[in-house]
Amino acid sequence: MPRPAAPLLSRDQIAHAALALVDETGTFTLPGLAGVLGVSASSIYHHFPGGREAIIEAIRGHLAAADLPTVPDDRDWQTFTEAWARAYRRTFAQHPRMVPMLTAQVVSDPRTLAGYEALAKVLRAAGFPDEGLLHAVTILDCFVLGSALDAAAPLGVWAESPDPDSALGGAIRAARVDPELRSQRSFEIGLGILIDSLGRLRVGL
Repeated sequence: MPRPAAPLLSRDQIAHAALALVDETGTFTLPGLAGVLGVSASSIYHHFPGGREAIIEAIRGHLAAADLPTVPDDRDWQTFTEAWARAYRRTFAQHPRMVPMLTAQVVSDPRTLAGYEALAKVLRAAGFPDEGLLHAVTILDCFVLGSALDAAAPLGVWAESPDPDSALGGAIRAARVDPELRSQRSFEIGLGILIDSLGRLRVGL
C-alpha cells in the first residue's frame, strides 16, 4: 500500500479544529477533538505532547499572528499602544469564547509573547519604569479582553426599566440609534481615557 502523499494530521489542523469547537460549544476535549478529526487521541498527543494546554497555546499563537504588532516602530507610544490594542481586540472579538480559556493559563506562545514584548519595549522607551510598565500592560490586557467579550454580547445587554425616568433606561434607548456600534464606541472611548491615564505611570510625571 503506498504511503500517503501528505501527513494525515498537522498541528495547524488540530488547532483550527479545536478553535472551531470552542467557537461552537465554548470548549473542547481531546476525545471530542479526536472524533471531529477522525483520529485517535494518541495521534493528537503525538503532535501536542502537552495535551489540551499546548493546543490552547497553539490557538493563542494562531490568533496573535493575525495582526498583533510584534516589532516596535517609530510611532510614539500612544499611537503604537492604540494600534496594538485595536489589533488585539479585533482578533479576539472574532473568537470571544476562547477568552476565558486563554486567561486560565500562563501565556507561553512565542508569537503572543513577541507582541507583548513589542508593547513593553515601546513603553519602556517612552519612560515607563518596570513596575509601572507591568501595570500598564496588565490594565491594557484586561481592558482589551473584556471588550472582546463585550463585542459578542447581546445588543440589549441590560433589561430596560419600565420607569420612564430611569437614567439607564434613557441611555439604552439612546444607544438603539446604532446598536451594532455600541461596543466599538465604548471601546474607543475607553481606550482614549486609558491611554491618557497611563501616561501618569511614566517617570517624572
